[in-house]
Amino acid sequence: MKTHLAFAVAGAILLTACGSKTDVNEKNFGAAMKQYFEKKGELCLGLRKWPADVSQEDLKAQKDDPTNMAGKMEALVAVGLVSGTDTEIDQRHWASNKPTGRKLMVKRYVLTDAGKKFHREWERDQEQVSDICYGNLALDKIVKWEGPMKRGDYQEARVTYLYEIDDLAGWARKSEIQTAFPKVGKIIEGTEKKEQKHQVKLTSLGWEAKGLD
Repeated sequence: MKTHLAFAVAGAILLTACGSKTDVNEKNFGAAMKQYFEKKGELCLGLRKWPADVSQEDLKAQKDDPTNMAGKMEALVAVGLVSGTDTEIDQRHWASNKPTGRKLMVKRYVLTDAGKKFHREWERDQEQVSDICYGNLALDKIVKWEGPMKRGDYQEARVTYLYEIDDLAGWARKSEIQTAFPKVGKIIEGTEKKEQKHQVKLTSLGWEAKGLD
């Protein structure tokens, strides 16, 4: 009898130690955020269309606004990801998108071989999209959490965390890039020190970060 009792107690202790995926703790919230970053953590520039044609007006405005499209393209030229050439295209009506019969001079930017290494394509809402990406967000640590709170039919908590960046491209640290893409510099600067918040919800499989759908 004592032997059976000892095994029962040991089993109960083991189950308690293992815990559950539905428990409110750092491990489970950390797992939820890691899963989120694996699927949604890629860091990209927001440039979806290639080749990219830039108007003469934008090229002239680049000096006063280095974050306009011309400024972004020239920054990418500076780090070797794209190249630009002057070309002539058909002018199109702003409403109908039909050719007007006139020609326009633009600067056309295309990806170089180096740029193609950072070019990503994926499907979103049954449409093929693409971008230039420079790294992947990853979890550094869970700082704290609020909740859980009841939200309709499920529970939800707000997690505060610090992030790091995996596979950060060297060109993303260049001053030309951070001038043309200010958000890139802010994200890199916040690595392991800028607290972020994200909502997680309780499912039948455990805690899951919102936004995975």
